[in-house]
Amino acid sequence: MIIDTANPSNVVSAFGLVWPDALRVHGSVIRIAFPPVLFMTGYGVGIAFLIKAHPEYAISLTVMSLISLVLSLLLVFRTNSAYDRYWEGRKIWQDLKVSSRNLIRSIWVTVMEKSMDDCTLKRQSLKNIAAFVISVKHYLRGEDGLEYADYDGLLSPEFRIQHSTRSAVGNYGTIPASGNNSPEASTGDGLFYQAQRIPEGWERSGETSLPTQLLYELQKFAEHIQDNHLIHVQYYASLLTSINSLATLVGSCERILSTPIPLAYRIHLHHALYLYLLVLPWALDFKSVPKTVVIQFVVSFMMIGIDCISREIQNPFGYDANDLPLDDYCESILIELNFALNNRAPKAITIEEEEDTMQNPVTVVKVGGGSAPQGAMATDAGGN
Repeated sequence: MIIDTANPSNVVSAFGLVWPDALRVHGSVIRIAFPPVLFMTGYGVGIAFLIKAHPEYAISLTVMSLISLVLSLLLVFRTNSAYDRYWEGRKIWQDLKVSSRNLIRSIWVTVMEKSMDDCTLKRQSLKNIAAFVISVKHYLRGEDGLEYADYDGLLSPEFRIQHSTRSAVGNYGTIPASGNNSPEASTGDGLFYQAQRIPEGWERSGETSLPTQLLYELQKFAEHIQDNHLIHVQYYASLLTSINSLATLVGSCERILSTPIPLAYRIHLHHALYLYLLVLPWALDFKSVPKTVVIQFVVSFMMIGIDCISREIQNPFGYDANDLPLDDYCESILIELNFALNNRAPKAITIEEEEDTMQNPVTVVKVGGGSAPQGAMATDAGGN
């Protein structure tokens, strides 16, 4: 199954026909841009009739050409800044996928199982990695708690009890995109909820986040296998490096969300944009009202649309059509996890015919598996 379904084509299929993107509404900024465009067009109609009745009020179009050049530079910088955040988010999530896959594979292959507890802890650590990726998705969307269906079969009962006994954590607002076309999102069982919004420059404070708590669990597992001589020294060091890289990637996502576009720049851009559109009808052909209306509409739609696109893509972790498909990225990690849970690891103990999955517990019947070369095992803190 292909998870990353980004389509570079400029066509979309609907009703058995192939439609170009120019005729596509879903995913566009039409619904966001329509109210201000309609207002500016109506304003242009009024000014067109005024100039037709009083031609002496018209201004030179040359002045507008100079202003449009400056405005274009502002819009280009705004769009590039927003897309940089979108593209950085995509790169971070690709690194997160690769690091998680590598960590699952490394634990599955290199960690030995000498007892039932070792087997249980190893398989739970694999599930914790997938749960970590899913928790990052919810964390970036501002969704606290463990009640989401994609945690089912991943988190241990002990961890859930531990989490529930901590102080209650409120939902601090999801972060889809800045536009107004966020669809209602399905929870998978027929229930729907509307994504909340928070201001730009979000910064989480208070209780330790769920991704960080799961990183603590992975670190504890790493120390357990090191203390019990279940992993080679070089593999143990690599394991710690991988866990630290996951924490770094979460911090990179937080940097995108907690760094707003400078307020002064946004205010000045909007001042320049709407001042330009307010002055534009005074410089158009006052002899033809329909021509003035059409030009005002087209220019307003193009420039306001560019600004709306920038607001749509600057926070790429939500539910909008223009956001990253985080659910698909998490699904790719679950595929990796299912492979590990449904195949016997090289250094695993023997289990019954029913293999472990994300729903079935492990039943150990015999201890076995590989052993490390003499002198190659990691030593404990005391050097034993």
